[in-house]
Amino acid sequence: IGWIFTKLKFKNAELLINYFINFALYFLIPIFVFFAMWSAPLSENIVNAKSIFFTVLAVCFFGVLFALMYSKIFKSNFRDVALPIIFMNSAYLAIPLNTVFFGKDGTFYAIIYNIVLTVLHFTFGLWFVSGSLKEIFRLPVLYFAFFGIFLNLTGIKLSVGLLRFSEILSSVTLPAMLCLVGYQIHSVSVSALKKVFVGVFFRMFGGLIVVYIFCEVFNITGTVKGVCLLTSSMPSAVNTYILNKKYAADYSFASSMIAVGLMMTLIVIPLVLWLK
Repeated sequence: IGWIFTKLKFKNAELLINYFINFALYFLIPIFVFFAMWSAPLSENIVNAKSIFFTVLAVCFFGVLFALMYSKIFKSNFRDVALPIIFMNSAYLAIPLNTVFFGKDGTFYAIIYNIVLTVLHFTFGLWFVSGSLKEIFRLPVLYFAFFGIFLNLTGIKLSVGLLRFSEILSSVTLPAMLCLVGYQIHSVSVSALKKVFVGVFFRMFGGLIVVYIFCEVFNITGTVKGVCLLTSSMPSAVNTYILNKKYAADYSFASSMIAVGLMMTLIVIPLVLWLK
């Protein structure tokens, strides 16, 4: 749908996109993160949660190395390519998939994975793309995340009305942002697809390989291993496009990484289930 809009040539389209970017960063994403942190079952199974925490750190650490390697190979700025290579879609796509394949435990572990990644994304990731540590404190996402965790740990439960609101917000946020991603695909040339495919390989297959080795070395098995393998091999997060657009990084690269990565899940998901 977003790609179709490029053919209609709306007047002031770029202005509307910039408005939506700010709306997403200052409202949609913070509210989504807030409800996700508030409703997450944080008090359950701390031992396995620790394994997931260190797995996410390992994936992001090697993601940084992959991004540096990519920037050297293609002589690109690190800030232009870092986020789409490092950070995967750990929420909108990964949580439903983990629920389908691994049940209730899969949902729980996927949520823990997403919490850790979200904090890293809006701290280190924000620093990488903006070039300033101050930006971490200028955007509201981190504040909303910690406030949600605080309410969660104090035992305050979501009311039925707020729970319903969070579900509606979740169902609206991803389609809206994916339409925005689709709108930007038109600016990518065919010659750039080679770079995109290499970036997708680093993001999805790189993440998968790192986690598989990590799980073997530290004897992480069962559902935890399955969730870590599946989530770590997801395509680039939609938020990577939002942040690249906000800070004038290469948002065309990010949008293409997301689009191609989504198609690659048809290959990656069966591979993950076989390895698991």
